[in-house]
Amino acid sequence: MKNWLDKYLTNYDLQRIKEEIEKVEQSTSGQIKLSIREKRKFYEKLYKPHELAVRDFEKLGIALTKHQTGVLIFLIFEERFYDILADEGIHSKIPDAMWADIESRIIQEFRNEGYLNGILHIIDRIGSVLKEEFPRESDDTNEIPDDVSVN
Repeated sequence: MKNWLDKYLTNYDLQRIKEEIEKVEQSTSGQIKLSIREKRKFYEKLYKPHELAVRDFEKLGIALTKHQTGVLIFLIFEERFYDILADEGIHSKIPDAMWADIESRIIQEFRNEGYLNGILHIIDRIGSVLKEEFPRESDDTNEIPDDVSVN
């Protein structure tokens, strides 16, 4: 594990996040991925944080899911930046009120250094929509690894 990460999440936290993603994905054809950074690297400063999130969305294969139901949760801790990118199939299914709830909760949790709780809340809220709108089909496979992408 990278040294900077200890400030935000433990190995146990990363395992809990992976397990929560696995649990959600057992009930849906949707795919969730968490990508985190401490800060933008020197060459990444050429890009806005949202642009980096879009790059990860593509690089991690989230844009290639079978039913276009991939979701990327993207965090840059030192910049207090987060972005949630949902593929075409799901974006329209998440009501504005839910996006507002997710945003207020993550701001509150991160302000209080409750990083794990904030991330688990996002996974739970998005997972509830995925389960309802995109239930698991008999031929579903795990298209994206569930581990946390640490950059």
